[in-house]
Amino acid sequence: MSTQLQTLSEQFNVLLTQYTNTYQEYISLLGSNNNSLTTFPNYSFVGQSTISTLNNSNLNNCLNACSSNSSCSGATFNNTLNNCTLSSGSGSLSSTQQSTAIAQQAIYYSYQLQQLNSQLTDINQQIANINNSSYGQYQQTQEQNQQQEQILLNNYQILTQERGQIEEMIKQFETANASYEDGNLNVTSNYYSFLLLLIVAIFLVIVLMKFSLTSQQTGGGWTIDGNKNIFYTFLVIVVIFTILSFTGNL
Repeated sequence: MSTQLQTLSEQFNVLLTQYTNTYQEYISLLGSNNNSLTTFPNYSFVGQSTISTLNNSNLNNCLNACSSNSSCSGATFNNTLNNCTLSSGSGSLSSTQQSTAIAQQAIYYSYQLQQLNSQLTDINQQIANINNSSYGQYQQTQEQNQQQEQILLNNYQILTQERGQIEEMIKQFETANASYEDGNLNVTSNYYSFLLLLIVAIFLVIVLMKFSLTSQQTGGGWTIDGNKNIFYTFLVIVVIFTILSFTGNL
């Protein structure tokens, strides 16, 4: 085996180990539903659209600004200009000097997997090219060459297949994250609707108590008009059921 071929094989094995470890960490992170934002030096976050740019900022303020904005999916802090760019929508990381990306950990792992996959595919192709060009120099049997070519072909097919799986997992992660944010909005809306209904119900009960008691005094006590009591009770029930129907809670 030539020195160049041996060097490429060693590089391939090292990258393959990194790829396997990163892949396992990525799977574990997706299972944990951890959506917190993290900083990544020498990277920038590229989203679908820009929300705003904050001047005279710092890294902590930039992180807090994105975390407190429900539309912010990531941000980029420029260490030279001290400005913070908030972005929305699905995005990815890009290697950028003098910048710090603010994004979810899963986006960083997906970026690393794509880079490692690309490097492994490139080295695998270089090994295949060397093996084909130096066929007559190593006095290898045809069977050995076929086995080597089959191994390289299998590596390429596996890497190509896993690249598609990585892209699919990224789409699933973005879909799950969007559903999680929509669920939070619905819970908040239902909470305020409940408070409003509670206030209305309390008010109606007070009105019922006030108008169901008559002002006629008999023997030093108060008497209750039964017909009015039944009428106002029925009125409160009708109003509450009407409100529940309009708010979609019934």
